[in-house]
Amino acid sequence: MVETRSGKETSPYTTEQQEKMAALVRENKERKEREKQAKLKAIADEQAAKMKRLEEEMKRVQQEEEERRKAAEAEATVEKEKERMRIESGEGSSGGTMKWETDIELEKKIIEWVTNLSLG
Repeated sequence: MVETRSGKETSPYTTEQQEKMAALVRENKERKEREKQAKLKAIADEQAAKMKRLEEEMKRVQQEEEERRKAAEAEATVEKEKERMRIESGEGSSGGTMKWETDIELEKKIIEWVTNLSLG
């Protein structure tokens, strides 16, 4: 409101114009708030996706470590059996040597199967 010399107050804008401007200001504030909320939601979604990828990667790494551990345990078991067979074949007759060679071939096949199962 502006006061004139004659004492009358005048407004540079009509009531209708003031209402339109107030509505525009309100709409702009609402639009900016919606944009802000959309950005925050996008950031939250991105973080959730990143966390999911990290969890999947951790799970994959744990599975690989478990497979390696199982393969190592299987190999250790085969080695123990191999050592036991060596001891037994040393105590046996000459026929035991043939059996020992066959057992080594069998052992190699078993190791190969276990490895394929672990990796496969």
